[in-house]
Amino acid sequence: MSDRIEPEDAARALGEIERQREQVIRRRVFPGWFWWAQGVLTVGLTACIESGRGVVVWIGLALFVVGSILINLPVSRAARAAPVNRALAAPANARWVVAVLVGSIAALLGVAIGTALGLHAAGVSYPGTIASVVASVLFAIGGPMLVRYEAAVLVRRSRSRG
Repeated sequence: MSDRIEPEDAARALGEIERQREQVIRRRVFPGWFWWAQGVLTVGLTACIESGRGVVVWIGLALFVVGSILINLPVSRAARAAPVNRALAAPANARWVVAVLVGSIAALLGVAIGTALGLHAAGVSYPGTIASVVASVLFAIGGPMLVRYEAAVLVRRSRSRG
């Protein structure tokens, strides 16, 4: 019996390892409903705050906190399901991903604040709530796109690393 490994078998095994590595990177940590649920909680909290009634604000805050905890439970479980590869989280990767994330958050806040200020200047009632709806819709659409982008960057870096 020979210990020699055929090149085709080695190529298949390496291909399977690469496929599994990519599968781990692209795993779905955030369920599709997460983005919309977080947006609904944010809009609800904003509406409660904008009502100006103390008891409504406290109820809204309590619902926001409890809702956020419930929404994040499956995300936490999914994130713990596969350990992070420290090589993929190297400083060069992390800096780029963090820069895109911070830029996205800044853009989202800019849209929300700009919308709220514009609506307030126009005398529209509940400008913060309306701006929160706009920002939440952008968050629900852009969040999954950002996660897909991050996964694509990590897959690319993983392949180049070998």
